[in-house]
Amino acid sequence: MATHVFVYGTLKTGEPNHYWFEDQSHGFAEIVGPAETADKFPLVIATKYNLPMLLDQSGTGRNIKGELYKIDEEKLAHLDILEAYPSLYTRKITPINVNGEKIDSWIYLMNDFREELLENEFLNEYSTKLLPWDPAYLEEKDGSFLFNTIKKKKQG
Repeated sequence: MATHVFVYGTLKTGEPNHYWFEDQSHGFAEIVGPAETADKFPLVIATKYNLPMLLDQSGTGRNIKGELYKIDEEKLAHLDILEAYPSLYTRKITPINVNGEKIDSWIYLMNDFREELLENEFLNEYSTKLLPWDPAYLEEKDGSFLFNTIKKKKQG
């Protein structure tokens, strides 16, 4: 069954993780077009690696520009691996404006984040051309670095 996913960071066309869409051996993906969130979200650049993160706080921030893709369940499961869902990112259905219509789409969001991230500048669009992303992040992606940097500390 087909669904949609909105991407705003390193998965967009021309960005370092876009190949996840080009590789059709892990499911189907087809671009619908340039798109924007109907709701406002805080898009921030976080960590020493300049990672774009969309914080799960609808109504705060800006309308986010990105791309909408039509995908199948296999591709969604494959993207879940990249986004470390559900342990690091969560995903929710949210309305996305594309080609003059509104389409409910999956979007990856950072929940349970440290409140100080809301003190960062809110962007409406991300590009590695403006703020280069550090591929060294991939060496630590599945380790504790992001959790310790981004997630709220658990109360003991």
